[in-house]
Amino acid sequence: MRKGKELLSLKAWGLLWLPILAITMAHFTTDAEMVWVHDILRRLYYIPIVLGAFGWGLHGALAASIASSLVYLPHAFQMFFHHFHHDPGGSTEKILEILLFNIIALIAGVLVERERRERRRQEEIARKLSETLDEMKLLEEQLIRAGRLQALGELTAGLAHEIKNPLASIKGAAEIVADGIPADSPRRRMVDIQRAEIDRLTALLERFLAFARPKDFVVSQVDIATLMSDTVAFIAPQAAKKKVRFDTRFEPLTVPADREKLTQLLLNILLNAVDASPEGAAVTVTTERRRKGKADYACITIADRGAGIAAELRDKVFNPFYTTKPDGTGLGLSIAARIADQHKGFIEVGSAPEGGALFTVYLPV
Repeated sequence: MRKGKELLSLKAWGLLWLPILAITMAHFTTDAEMVWVHDILRRLYYIPIVLGAFGWGLHGALAASIASSLVYLPHAFQMFFHHFHHDPGGSTEKILEILLFNIIALIAGVLVERERRERRRQEEIARKLSETLDEMKLLEEQLIRAGRLQALGELTAGLAHEIKNPLASIKGAAEIVADGIPADSPRRRMVDIQRAEIDRLTALLERFLAFARPKDFVVSQVDIATLMSDTVAFIAPQAAKKKVRFDTRFEPLTVPADREKLTQLLLNILLNAVDASPEGAAVTVTTERRRKGKADYACITIADRGAGIAAELRDKVFNPFYTTKPDGTGLGLSIAARIADQHKGFIEVGSAPEGGALFTVYLPV
């Protein structure tokens, strides 16, 4: 039905039916004594037949050849229109010409159809190769990042372990010294500062060890929309202090994940977004199903209205200990990247449409 409509389009009239009609009229109005002109006109029918093949494949070529044969028959064999001029060629020659109309249409149409199938096949191969290359590039980036995190994690674990033991001894000594100093002594304040700093360093070492030696992975079916709502509600009071609000749009999605680790990942990114956003701005949080390569992912996008991240720095933001904050440790996004990797997912960084940074977390569905 569709091809039939296409053969009645303006394009078909311009390339097929009007040329066939014009050639036929020229045949009927040309004197029978002008044999060479009739020979030329007879062969002009091949032009719309070939154009029909290129434009509409075998269907178009056969339609043009059948139409040419039908309009040529009365002229060739003096049928119906006796008061018009007729083709002076021999009967055998004219019969062969009509046969050739349809043979050429069949050959041209088949060749064009074959070429189109091959072209579609090559396009499909090119599309699949492009998807494969994209997946290989993504896998390469993930492997590089995972290798970097593993090497730094092992180094961090070793350093943290070596520092933690002497730090515990220092803290114990400080406790003993504090017991021997009166509470109202000026030196007691210095000891309290020392103990507080030791506790701060111990907490920092615990974060390093958590990065280097992540906890066991406990998988369950996690409702992403519910998880995002709970996480946003958890940090809403902190965002309210900066007068930062959240614009949310959650699509119902369920993924196999460790709920606790996934919450940690989202908290790290959301807190960064709140810190980066100016007062009174909005952080946009959305979830949606998205296809990338050959896989389907649950995508969580978090966009702030801050200064954004320069393109040359986007590969560095997941490096351990890399930070632009004066009081930052540079572990938040590194831990987030490791958690995403544990879930067979990944995180992309870009620019938000309204300005600011855009973090997209991909989790396999």
